[in-house]
Amino acid sequence: MNCLGDVVLPQAVITLLAGRERDRIAELVDSAVTAIEPTRRTTERRREPRYPYPYPLHITPVAADGCSDASETFVVVGKHLAPHGVDFYSRKPVAHRRVIVSLDCGVEGWIGLLVELTWCRFGRHGWYDNGGRFLSVVPSPLTDFDDRPRAA
Repeated sequence: MNCLGDVVLPQAVITLLAGRERDRIAELVDSAVTAIEPTRRTTERRREPRYPYPYPLHITPVAADGCSDASETFVVVGKHLAPHGVDFYSRKPVAHRRVIVSLDCGVEGWIGLLVELTWCRFGRHGWYDNGGRFLSVVPSPLTDFDDRPRAA
């Protein structure tokens, strides 16, 4: 048994109090973060987890006819990856609605994911925050520039 002052508490009550304390700590941390970033959403509404991905993403625009040209590929800075989509930072707005995002998977080679860009907003420090959803797996246009095998 644990003690709180001179009162001896049953384990079930101690567990309940510990849970409430964790909840209170979480509320205080949220308040502190909200104070420095007031526009942050307080409730997470996503259905799937997203993972930080602060690595280069290679973006190849896809024309209206569905063709892509690897020579038009440019690099952006990843923000998050999720099973359904991606978001990233770019110095300029991305003018194309669909792009191929190529990810370097090391020994597996390049993988290509067709992405429909669904949003873009100008953010802090002069960067654009972009995001979209994955439509399909496609051959990466970068495999021509790399002799490593392509990921399946």
